[in-house]
Order: sequence, then structure tokens, then C-alpha cells
Amino acid sequence: MKIYPLKKYSFVFINERSKAISELQKETLSDEQFVSDWNKQTFIGKINEPNFELKLSKNLYGSFCVFKGSLNEKNGTLEIEINKIFKVILFAIFLFPIFGLITSLFKNGFKNSIELFLPTIFFIIILRFIFIELAFRIISKIGIEKLNRIIAIEKYI
Repeated sequence: MKIYPLKKYSFVFINERSKAISELQKETLSDEQFVSDWNKQTFIGKINEPNFELKLSKNLYGSFCVFKGSLNEKNGTLEIEINKIFKVILFAIFLFPIFGLITSLFKNGFKNSIELFLPTIFFIIILRFIFIELAFRIISKIGIEKLNRIIAIEKYI
């Protein structure tokens, strides 16, 4: 079981590569710039000639997923993952109930703390499979739809 979800796609786009990259550059704000209104552009990130690394430009949820990809002549690849900062934060949230359980084991003994074992496991499972997975799927779907609109993707392979 992976702790963090990851999606990989291969796709075919309609336009030629130079046009797709120029359209993507028009809709992307460089992450090296300091701008107070990010919502004017669709993405924030870096675009090198064949490769790109993008995040959505929405303030609340935009940086949760990172879209890494490359554009070849008529096809491309896309990999969607959770941002490293969010991975660290979520890992810390995973560790809190585990540390609480270990502390309870040392403080109260094994017999009194066994009742905390099941809620701790359920909390970790619910956090991973409901909250993280659901947020990842929703945000990655929004990002893919916006990328489809910009690059004009024909089909996913």
C-alpha cells in the first residue's frame, strides 16, 4: 500500500508541440515571480521546452497536486502527485495518533491502552482512504480538465 496516491498518464494531443507549449506558457505564471493575484492564470510552475511542472493557481487547494509532464511530437506523459510540503504535513498528521497510542501504552500499561489501538488504526485508514484520496482525485480531475482545455488533448492511452 502506498501512503500517497500517484497517477500516471500517457496522452495524444491534437496540436503540434510548439503550439501546445506556447498555449501552456500563456496560461502559466512562473513560480519564481511574486504576484499577489494568482487567480488570473490557470497554473503556476516551470515550463522547460519539453518538460513542465505545474500546480493549480487556486489559493486554497491549488498547490496540493503537482502535475509533472513532458510533451513529445504528438504525445506526452503526465504524472500527478501530492506536493512535498503536503506530504510532510500529512505524514506528521499520521504520526500524531501513533505517538498518542505509544504514550498511552507507557503511561497506562498495555491492558488499559488496548482500547485505543482500534480507533487509532481506523483514524489512519479513514485519513488515507477518504480524505487524502478524495482530495487528490478531485483536485487532479480539475487540473486534468484545465490541462485538456489548454493543450487540446485528444485521448489518454
